[in-house]
Amino acid sequence: MPTGTNDANAAGYAFGAFRFAPESRTLLLFDEPVRLGARGLDLLRILVERAGTVVATDELLTLVWPDVVVDETNLRVQVAALRRVLARGEQGVRSIETVLRGYRFTLPVSPWVDESGETSSNEHTLHNLPALLATVVGRADTIALLADSLAQQRLVTITGPGGVGKTTVAIALARQHLRLFSDGIRFVDFSSLSDPRLVAAELASALGIGGLSNEPLPGLLSHLRKKHMLLVLDTCEHVVDAVADLVESLLSRLPTLRILATSREALRATGEWAHRLPSLPHPTHTDGLSAAAALAYPAVDLFVQRARAIFDRFELHDADAAIVGDICQQLDGMPLAIEFAAARVGELGLREISARLGDRFDVLTRGRRKALPRHQTLAATLNWSYDLLAPEEQVMLRRLSVFRGPFTADAAVAVADSAWPRSATVTYLSNLFAKSLVTVDIGGETPLYRLLDTTRVFASEKLTTGERHEVSARHALHVLALLREVELVDETADSHHWTERHRNVIDNWRAALDWTLSESGDCALGLQLLGTSVLISHTLSVFGECARRLKARFEQMSDMSKEDPAMSSRLWEMYGHAIWHTAEPVEAVIHAFRTSFEVARGAALVNAQLRALWGLYLVFSYNGDYAESLMITKEYEAIAAALDSPEVALARGRMASLAFHGMGDQARARIAAQRVLAEAASPTGKGRPRGLQLDSRVAIRPTLARILWLQGYPKQAWECACEGVELARAIGQPLPLCSMISVGALPIAFWTGRMAVARELAETLFTTSLEHSLLLVHTFAQAYRAILEGTFDTSREPPGGTLLAEMVATMDSTCAVEATLARVDKGYERWCTSELLRIRAERLFAEGTVEHQVRAQALLRRSLDVARSQHALAWELRTAITLAEHAQSGHAEALDRLAAVHERFTEGFDTRDLLQAAALLRGR
Repeated sequence: MPTGTNDANAAGYAFGAFRFAPESRTLLLFDEPVRLGARGLDLLRILVERAGTVVATDELLTLVWPDVVVDETNLRVQVAALRRVLARGEQGVRSIETVLRGYRFTLPVSPWVDESGETSSNEHTLHNLPALLATVVGRADTIALLADSLAQQRLVTITGPGGVGKTTVAIALARQHLRLFSDGIRFVDFSSLSDPRLVAAELASALGIGGLSNEPLPGLLSHLRKKHMLLVLDTCEHVVDAVADLVESLLSRLPTLRILATSREALRATGEWAHRLPSLPHPTHTDGLSAAAALAYPAVDLFVQRARAIFDRFELHDADAAIVGDICQQLDGMPLAIEFAAARVGELGLREISARLGDRFDVLTRGRRKALPRHQTLAATLNWSYDLLAPEEQVMLRRLSVFRGPFTADAAVAVADSAWPRSATVTYLSNLFAKSLVTVDIGGETPLYRLLDTTRVFASEKLTTGERHEVSARHALHVLALLREVELVDETADSHHWTERHRNVIDNWRAALDWTLSESGDCALGLQLLGTSVLISHTLSVFGECARRLKARFEQMSDMSKEDPAMSSRLWEMYGHAIWHTAEPVEAVIHAFRTSFEVARGAALVNAQLRALWGLYLVFSYNGDYAESLMITKEYEAIAAALDSPEVALARGRMASLAFHGMGDQARARIAAQRVLAEAASPTGKGRPRGLQLDSRVAIRPTLARILWLQGYPKQAWECACEGVELARAIGQPLPLCSMISVGALPIAFWTGRMAVARELAETLFTTSLEHSLLLVHTFAQAYRAILEGTFDTSREPPGGTLLAEMVATMDSTCAVEATLARVDKGYERWCTSELLRIRAERLFAEGTVEHQVRAQALLRRSLDVARSQHALAWELRTAITLAEHAQSGHAEALDRLAAVHERFTEGFDTRDLLQAAALLRGR
């Protein structure tokens, strides 16, 4: 149970940035209402009330739908919708965990006491707090947390980088709690102090007790004795040692005194409770962002408020929301930088500000006239911090600017001065963190450091030309070594673990490529980086970038076949995958994989040959050339015969299963698929073996789900598809999820008549494939959306290949184009031949002539024969239904045939085709 849920004053629960009041059925995110349906609210209440424990699926179905019998799919849909809502808050992405046959709420939950209205100030209390010149935005939760901390701790320090708003938060906190300190609050600003020996004298002056004595401490102790007072010590970083000594002396002798300090690094004084102030939450994805959604982010809210204060006609419209969101994202949600940007709206306009943020130190130069000199410009703010660093720390900061995104301590060592011992490098890194110039995330197994983007740009400008070249080369070599380590060591790791551990590599991979492929870089090193990027391209979806970069270096890539055949083969393989997923012509894709294969065969590189054949196999399968897929499978088996490798066995099983399925041999296809599933679920739980880009536990499920449906097991097929979607979501990679939905879950949803779920899956597929530039999969999403909206273009086949055209035809017969139906005349036995014959027969029946009806009957008899030979009971049922509906003579015989087919089903009687058959049989 959440701690404190019996609190009589509790209005509900707090978790992350959310506040939830079950009684009023209200969910707030950053104090803004969140729309959630009645079932979703019921589900959230149950999970939150039992946070940390597993609630069984059956129990949730009973509690959320107490008076209705519903399918488990309804629960999955509600959980998916709730996950999307919670993902909008901090740490909410993995808020609900699937555990066996149940779900667990994983976020820390605490009681929420709704204290409406601000605490009124006691005007009679003495204080010298500066006035807050503007509303404090987005810091309500932080101020509440600090207030609780200050009630329990006598020394609280707010730390963070320059411009994050430490002083503003400290003043707001002090002003809200004036009445709690009977002897008042005194604010001391140390920013203009240059001599640490004058710290005590500065405090004495603020207290009004004079500063003439060379030793002011005794006077301070005498003045403050027995006073219940709060001291706010602001901007302590440049005199931090002196402040720490003074604070310890005061607190050790004055038990009723409390101190609130702000500093870019902690004081490290006895009894200190330090709180690192984060930047303001800001949009991370701005495509399609509306003004209302943007204003839910405190960073955007701050920008709008400050812009309106200077340019009173400013309003945020939907057309500009993405631009403002992007500005706040580029500025890392840093309040000072956002204020500077907002101050220039009337002069430059939003688009010009966004376009010129690359020169942010020229653009962001207009601070408030009354602001401190170090806050007048962004460059001055950072120079203030930089000048306080030791020379080695300055070098370290400059060299860290080569990183984009997170980096490890090992990575920092790789780019640091080679003359430094590792221990010294780590010490300098720790010092930069302590001084708020580097942030750190300790949520994973390895701490990840990061420079805020503004700090990175500032530090990068400090690099000399020679230093920049040296550091960039070291950085690129480090990224290459990391990619090689990933392929050699981690390919057999659990996919989710792999993704989370190496997701941070992507920004640094881009930075390394930008430098290596530039005029001043190292092109050969850049090509090695690209050739070692197959795995991250599949797991992190960067196909478009790889295709673009390889096209620009096509000539160099072609020249490598003799001097470095292994790398040449890898580059052609990478190119094939990249242009396939970015929807290039299939001929170019096949050429790339065949070239990779020929180079590998010429150099007797067995594993490279297998990888190239795998790429060819995928392309032919999606293009509907199942006979060629089967031939490639046999060639793969012949080359791999000498290898005793479980990875190769898994790949061979996946290839065989899909090839047999495509050719219509569902029995053999199912055996192969189930063997892959059994072998992929190894005792170690590792599902993505070396050489395969997708987790086999996910990759085989679309094929197995389709096989099960065809064989007459619609319930098992749907369960298999749902399990695949849940597993793909848990892995956290876009490609497995899109693959599972596009050729697995969504077709099954159509075939079984689950149209509400189909619409949700289609939307997920559309947005995910678009967001990650998976253009091949996006063609599937566009086609499925068109079917649902009734706008499918039947004048031509969809551009995603023959498999998509076949899927579309079987989902909605009205969308079957003539080119797809014409393939049955060529005599090929395909997985959907029986259904295509049935659809053609239906269209002949619609013509109405006797001749057309005779031809239609012949097509239906052939459809039945094909379905029976393929053990495709689902197609047999559809054909039997059509025969019963159009039988002019022998109607009773047609119904008997339909009844015989219907009786062979053992499950799934609530699915569309079986319901239609049952209705026909009831009316006989």
